[in-house]
Amino acid sequence: MKKTLEKTKKYKKILENIDIGGPAMVRASAKNYSDVTVITSIKQYPELIDQLKMNKGSTTLKFRKDMSQLAFGETAYYDSVISNYFNRDSKSYFPQKKIFYGNLIEKLRYGENPHQMGAIYSENTNLKINKIHGKQLSYNNYNDIFSALAISKTLPKNIGTAIVKHANPCGVSILKNKLESYKAALACDPISAFGGIVSCNFKIDKKLALELNKIFLEVVVANGFEKNALKILKSKKNLRLIDASNFSLNEIFKFSSLNNSILIQSEDRKLFSKNDFTIVSKKKPTKIQFDNLIFAFNVCRYVKSNAIVLVDNKTTVGIGSGQPSRLDSCQIAIDKMKKFRNLETEIVAASDAFFPFVDGIEKLVQAGVSAVVQPSGSINDKEVINFANATGTVLIFSKTRHFRH
Repeated sequence: MKKTLEKTKKYKKILENIDIGGPAMVRASAKNYSDVTVITSIKQYPELIDQLKMNKGSTTLKFRKDMSQLAFGETAYYDSVISNYFNRDSKSYFPQKKIFYGNLIEKLRYGENPHQMGAIYSENTNLKINKIHGKQLSYNNYNDIFSALAISKTLPKNIGTAIVKHANPCGVSILKNKLESYKAALACDPISAFGGIVSCNFKIDKKLALELNKIFLEVVVANGFEKNALKILKSKKNLRLIDASNFSLNEIFKFSSLNNSILIQSEDRKLFSKNDFTIVSKKKPTKIQFDNLIFAFNVCRYVKSNAIVLVDNKTTVGIGSGQPSRLDSCQIAIDKMKKFRNLETEIVAASDAFFPFVDGIEKLVQAGVSAVVQPSGSINDKEVINFANATGTVLIFSKTRHFRH
């Protein structure tokens, strides 16, 4: 059924390919495993042959029970694919009964910590990413790779570098030159980048490979690698190299769970344009400022809330993430900027939600920020606007908020 859905979008064709008799016979056989051996995959043939040889043409009860378990999983999977197809077709995104299905991609050595179990599943038979070198990927590696891809795949095509550590970006740049893009992203927070993941929205060449080899990285993700670059990067036997040229962001929903409860929401995949923002200050942004503000706001939505992102020349220069206080996130972003960057041009800032008080934007302006983008909605919006006007600061309101918890 999955193959049919991949080949055609025609409703009648899909309907015709729904098997009735096959699943019924499989379920009936699986139910009667005491007397029936049910085989649902050619991968089970070798074990079946061994069973028949060892047991004089018969199979053991344990083997039949094991095959029964796999058979019920197979029919459940088949029905869940059909159910989810009909839900998507009718745009019933939150039906009364929600069914999840997935193919085991890999059993992991452990989960987030060594005492936890871990595995990765996908609706497809592969993840559309190809590990071409390095150690086995861990649970944390996958988590960081997905975070990095979520950012880099929203950057302009064939340009853009994102560096991620513990699922948070610590440097992002969309400079057109590949090498300069990486160097600029790294300069945002070179200490945090140590042991992190680099994701490039382009093919990595020799010059960049030489630069990447200068620091310890867990994973490098790219839209392919030139041969000479691959040779250089493979000199580090443990460095994981991931080709993500076939990966695209097309999932509809995001899941979070605890015990037997599952939170589901649509993904935050909104593409920003100038129409999504309103200039509320007397001072208007220059084109460069506006472009930098949109870039900063896009990065900001991938930073754990409360999030503050400082940008200069299409590159992050300070990121404050994951603080209960927005004011603390402002201070962290400013401290990072002062520690690692010597800046002479105008800095812009993005906040993933509104400033509840003037103190946050005041702190940013005192640090040299000339333009700010934030969502509206605070009862103190007017006070924030008045402060911007009094200090000659550009202030832009986004029409949408972008928390990431």
